[in-house]
Amino acid sequence: MELGRQLMSMDVDGGGMPVDNHPAPLLRGRSKAIHQFTQQTLPACKPVLTPAWVIGTFFLMGVIFIPVGLISLHASESVNEIVDRYDIDCVPDTFKSNKVAYIKNASTPKSCHRYLKVDKPMKAPIYIYYQLDNFYQNHRRYVKSRSDDQLLHGLGYNKTSSCEPQAFENGLPIVPCGLVSWSLFNDTYSFSRGTKSLEIERKNIAWKSDRDHKFGKQVYPFNFQNGSLIGGGKLDTTIPLSDQEDLIVWMRTAAFPSFRKLYGRIEEDLEEDDIILVHLMNNYNTYSFGGTKMLVLSTSSWLGGKNSFLGVAYIFVGSSSILIALIFLLLHVKNPRPYGDTMYLSGNRKDISS
Repeated sequence: MELGRQLMSMDVDGGGMPVDNHPAPLLRGRSKAIHQFTQQTLPACKPVLTPAWVIGTFFLMGVIFIPVGLISLHASESVNEIVDRYDIDCVPDTFKSNKVAYIKNASTPKSCHRYLKVDKPMKAPIYIYYQLDNFYQNHRRYVKSRSDDQLLHGLGYNKTSSCEPQAFENGLPIVPCGLVSWSLFNDTYSFSRGTKSLEIERKNIAWKSDRDHKFGKQVYPFNFQNGSLIGGGKLDTTIPLSDQEDLIVWMRTAAFPSFRKLYGRIEEDLEEDDIILVHLMNNYNTYSFGGTKMLVLSTSSWLGGKNSFLGVAYIFVGSSSILIALIFLLLHVKNPRPYGDTMYLSGNRKDISS
């Protein structure tokens, strides 16, 4: 009976559930922010992407990207390069059929002369690069075969297991250890124009951060390239690693199998039709793995060396944006759609009770 009277009382009050007449607690500060975040009611920018906005945005991208691409492409084309592949021509005729035997024979002369013609004036500084192809410096085991702590601290650091198989030789540690330093590039170049030799500046060719923070100023080569199997160049044991910049440049491994590394700079202008005599020593073995060697002389621009990819990419993106804008414009003119009422967006909803 009592339960029946309670149900009748609830029906008279107008609802089947009890009504909570207490007001909701007022949230402030951190609690309010958390509540808005969990209920997804934080203030937010909710732009309405009308056809005019979309078409205008694509047109604006095209107007910006295409000029930037043209400027980048012009900067790249202003760079003058001389590229000479010498690994085949510098092999004597008697060894053409067996290049590996030539490069491994220490008694065979490795000197070679090349003539380079300057087609366009080249303003100093002129950068000298060597380029290797089909050389995978990015191989996982090759990249790991080094000890950065030893390069910085020298013989005081003995944990060089990562350098195997070039960690020890004849029971003594190797400094610098590992396959990366063991395979140091050792071709050499000298240049002359007419009867005058061109000086090569080989200082400041490595990153300053590498010289100052990654290679010790009191670390000297020790027991390096003293084994039966010689990989590449040797190091001067009287010069600290921080000053042997050819090693520092080589130790910064390349990401791709075709790469260039800086050898030095020529601080003189080269005029059009100049003939440059290059005397080089063809010491480095790329014949065992089918690699190639090239000598590169290059100027630079405000954008760096010769590389047209950036300019072409900007032009492609800008042209594509304008093309998309034109397509959207034609579709909008041919089949216009009425705009939706923005009042129905969640941020603009009105209280129905009002």
